[in-house]
Amino acid sequence: MTPLPPGRAPHRWKHRWGPRWTHRWTGPGVALLLALGLVVVTVSVVLGGPTVGLDDAVVSATPGRGNGPVVPDVLTLLVVDIATPALCVAAVAAVTAALCLHRSRWAPLALSGPALALLTGTVLLGKSVIPRAGPVVREMPSDLGYYPSGHTATALVCAGLVAEIVSRKWPGRRRQAWAAAAAWTLLVAGSLLWLHFHWLSDVVGSMLLGSLLLWLLLRWPLRLGPRVAPPAAPGASSDAGPRADSRVGPQTRHGDPSAGR
Repeated sequence: MTPLPPGRAPHRWKHRWGPRWTHRWTGPGVALLLALGLVVVTVSVVLGGPTVGLDDAVVSATPGRGNGPVVPDVLTLLVVDIATPALCVAAVAAVTAALCLHRSRWAPLALSGPALALLTGTVLLGKSVIPRAGPVVREMPSDLGYYPSGHTATALVCAGLVAEIVSRKWPGRRRQAWAAAAAWTLLVAGSLLWLHFHWLSDVVGSMLLGSLLLWLLLRWPLRLGPRVAPPAAPGASSDAGPRADSRVGPQTRHGDPSAGR
């Protein structure tokens, strides 16, 4: 075991909150649970299972467009308009293009392109195969059904892509970026339910689908590039830097998962 530098206490929290703990929330078991949940919700929607009762309960508890207070009605409509799939895709394309030009790397484009293509294909496939009407319009207005929710899935995947790209450029903002992506997705989902634009199961199925797609796509072989090393902690001794930089071999590689990529 390598001795610690003088004056430095062991960080016990790193063992608990380090890569092993994070792997529990991002490992293959999580993907399996997401896929299982998506299958359960989809089968329940197709066969008219328990989700039908939950859908009706949520519709009864929310006012719907034009039936509630004016301010929430206007705000939720604004959120839904901003979360239009075309606008979300355009925003991701703009961020990706700007980052590619700035860093002269095409890895972000190699991630965003397949992500958006796979998202569009799976959502359209579900809507074309599952003939489901919406809460307000009880008859199918076209060949495309309401399950899964395209607004919710697009908001989740696009916000997740932007969060990952931003966190690669500013590693210290990673937690805030992903928290903002989650908050935006929940806001879009809540607005759709408030306005009766979608059933609850449409939104839940889209969240499961979008999360599964993100899990798969963020493990794409083409990386976004190594993270920038965080700045040294204030008060650290001046001789700690060269001593740490001079270390090579397995210890350095195990300490930084992105080293050497």
